[in-house]
Amino acid sequence: MAGRRNEDEARAAERRTMVLMALMALWLAAYGYSIIHLITTAPIGSGFTRGLNRFTGFLGWQGVAGMLAFGCWGIGWSFPKGSGIRRASAVPLVLALALVLVIIGMVIFGVSA
Repeated sequence: MAGRRNEDEARAAERRTMVLMALMALWLAAYGYSIIHLITTAPIGSGFTRGLNRFTGFLGWQGVAGMLAFGCWGIGWSFPKGSGIRRASAVPLVLALALVLVIIGMVIFGVSA
């Protein structure tokens, strides 16, 4: 009976690892595309709003990446404390929170991009 339980736990851990890898791959794609969108999109509009389409697209894709980051972090909590996979699952969330802090800092200190 104990052997069956260990086998089921191993399958569950493997399944969680695969889901985490898939979420991290999706996060990396959304994060990367947000940067590509910011760099390659031509600015449209005139005056004050010129180029705002680039920034809103960037923030939209970063929002998608942020939601995926929370998913990665949530799944990472199911792994043992201090394990490498648990630490790796927190990286997307740390980057998302760092971006939020940078944007807040830019708004507070009036730095324009």
